[in-house]
Amino acid sequence: MKTIKTIMGLLLAAAIAAPAVAAEITLKASHNANQDEPYHLGMLKMSELLKEKTGGEAEIHVFPNAQLGDEMESIQGTQLGTIDIAITANETLVNFAPEMSVFSMPFVFENAEQMDKALSAPEVRDYVNQVLGKKGFRLIGFFSAGTRHIMTKKPVESMADLAGLKIRTMQNAAHLEAFRNFGANPTPLAYAELYGALETGVVDGAEAANTNYFSKKFYEVAPNWAILGWLELVAPVVMGEERFKALPEDMQKALLEAGTEAALFQRAAYRESDQKRYDDLIAAGVKVTRPDAAPFRAEAEKVYASYVDTDEQKKLLDLLKSTK
Repeated sequence: MKTIKTIMGLLLAAAIAAPAVAAEITLKASHNANQDEPYHLGMLKMSELLKEKTGGEAEIHVFPNAQLGDEMESIQGTQLGTIDIAITANETLVNFAPEMSVFSMPFVFENAEQMDKALSAPEVRDYVNQVLGKKGFRLIGFFSAGTRHIMTKKPVESMADLAGLKIRTMQNAAHLEAFRNFGANPTPLAYAELYGALETGVVDGAEAANTNYFSKKFYEVAPNWAILGWLELVAPVVMGEERFKALPEDMQKALLEAGTEAALFQRAAYRESDQKRYDDLIAAGVKVTRPDAAPFRAEAEKVYASYVDTDEQKKLLDLLKSTK
């Protein structure tokens, strides 16, 4: 099996070696990640697939590192017509389509396999497009931005071990309520302040993915890692609906197919990258625990009643959970 690094090299080499023949349609895609990260890898794959499916008539020019603006600006760009495709954290897209907050609910997916099935299901994609279409967007695919676990100063063997601990979370009302239900004292805090807050005891822990737990060296000040998978971060790939409809119908079909296939590829690439970071954490001496997720899931279910309250949200939640 080829590694991410090998595949990236092959994609980049193919792009360099490709004949200098301009495609009839070139779409501009924007994202915030570096060129060696799964976001970029997934978009390169999407461009490759689109080119194949259209016989070279369409391709995607990918702009990484927020060259065309941050996520909010990129989404706005798809509405203004200055950017064709934006890859964004779901939390950012919620500002434009509140119904999408369902994807940010704790334990909305059973595991990575069930998430893949749900995000690839035609009925899910069709319904999301109904929702997004009313806001002026078209869903092209669902990328992944990681699986979240819990770092702490002392080991967490069960939910009871979180009792009273100050856990840094994102500034998200549903997440705050979830951690209160878990028994913790959720503490919103600027991400840039987290290392120092852990070091000085301002907070007792935080939630994160393998990737940023390792890259930011949080394990130096919070060496216990409870593998829980309480949240799967989804990153929708969207396009302005008007721009999408302006494409020839055969290109619309090719782009949607390329988006679905590239999303599967990207999510697999992210999991491979995530596993590599996990291996790095083990090598760094991190102490891993695997608390029973069932009590956490039961408490998370209570959050849905407060934050999944519209008919659209309830239908979307049902679709995500019923797709096996």
